[in-house]
Amino acid sequence: MLLKLGLSLLVLPLLILMGAWGIEYAEVSSCIYEGGSYDYLLGECLINQQGIFVPFAERHPLLVSTSLWASCAGLVFTLVGLYKSRG
Repeated sequence: MLLKLGLSLLVLPLLILMGAWGIEYAEVSSCIYEGGSYDYLLGECLINQQGIFVPFAERHPLLVSTSLWASCAGLVFTLVGLYKSRG
């Protein structure tokens, strides 16, 4: 039980984080491909203006930190689950 919980906490938060980043990356790529500039603060494509770059972790600090801490907890649970199953 602890092993399944640990593996879930290890993998799922990072998949959610990568999914959120990937969706935004697709929007940025299509904007740049169309010849525009992406404004990360507004979350929209600008055709005649220069957008402002703000890192993903700075715009979504709660999502990033929660995902990473949950994955760290998942690693600990996984290690404890592996240790207990052998003992």
